[in-house]
Amino acid sequence: MRRKNALVIGIANKDSISAGIAEQLYGAGYNIIPTYLNDKALPYVREVTDELGVEKLFPYVVGNDDQLQAVIAYLRENSLRLDAFVHGIAFASEIKKDLHEVSWESFKQSTRVSAFSMVEIVSALIKADVLNPGSSVLTLSYIGSHLAVEGYNMMGPVKSILESLVRGLASELGGKGIRVNALSPGPVMTRAGSGIKGFSNLLKVASDASPLGHTAELEDIGTMAVEVITNPSINGVVYLVDCGASATIRVDPE
Repeated sequence: MRRKNALVIGIANKDSISAGIAEQLYGAGYNIIPTYLNDKALPYVREVTDELGVEKLFPYVVGNDDQLQAVIAYLRENSLRLDAFVHGIAFASEIKKDLHEVSWESFKQSTRVSAFSMVEIVSALIKADVLNPGSSVLTLSYIGSHLAVEGYNMMGPVKSILESLVRGLASELGGKGIRVNALSPGPVMTRAGSGIKGFSNLLKVASDASPLGHTAELEDIGTMAVEVITNPSINGVVYLVDCGASATIRVDPE
C-alpha cells in the first residue's frame, strides 16, 4: 500500500500544533511534505522533520506564488499527489493591542495570512490537479472565534472568518471529493500562543475549567487531526479539542 502524502504548512518548532499533527500523520502512514517560513526558522523546523523521514523542505511565505509553485512542481516531477493539506499558519502584528486600537492594515494582513491563505493555497492545488479525490484540508481555529477571550483581541474575528471559509469550501468542494474541516484546540503553549497577552493565565483558566483538570496535549490534537483527515464522513466541521473546558461552567463552592 502506498504511503499517502500530506502538505503541512505551519510548523515553526517542536512545540507547534502543526508539528504534533505532522508526527501523528507520519505514524499513520503519511509522507510529510513540510514548509518553513524562512532561514531563521529552518533549524527549528528540521528538529521536527528529521524525525519524520523528510528529505526536502520548502520555504513558503503567504502571497509568494513562486514558492507555492515550487512545491507544486516538486509534486508533479515526482508523480506525487496530496491526500491531505494541513493549514496551520496564523499571524497578527498587533495581537497585543485591544481590538478597538487595531489598524485596518494589520487586520487585513492577519486575515490574509491566518484565514484567506487557506483559500489561495487550496485554489492553487486544485488548479494544478495535485489533490487526490477523497483528500482532506484541515485548518486550526480557537474558541475565540465565537467567544470574546481576553487577550485574544483581533484574532477572534479573524478565526471567525476562517471558520466561515471552512464551511464555504466544504460546501463547494464536496463535489470534487475534497473535505474541509478545522480543529479548535484549547490553549497550548506554542510560540504563537506566547505572544498573547496574559496567555499563562489563560492556560490556567482553561485547565481549571476542564472537568479533566488539564488541557489537550499536542499528541491529543494530532490524534484528533488524523481522525478528521481520514474519516470520509467528516466535512465542514469545527471540532473542539479542549478536554471539555468549553462545555462547563465551574463554580467554586462557598
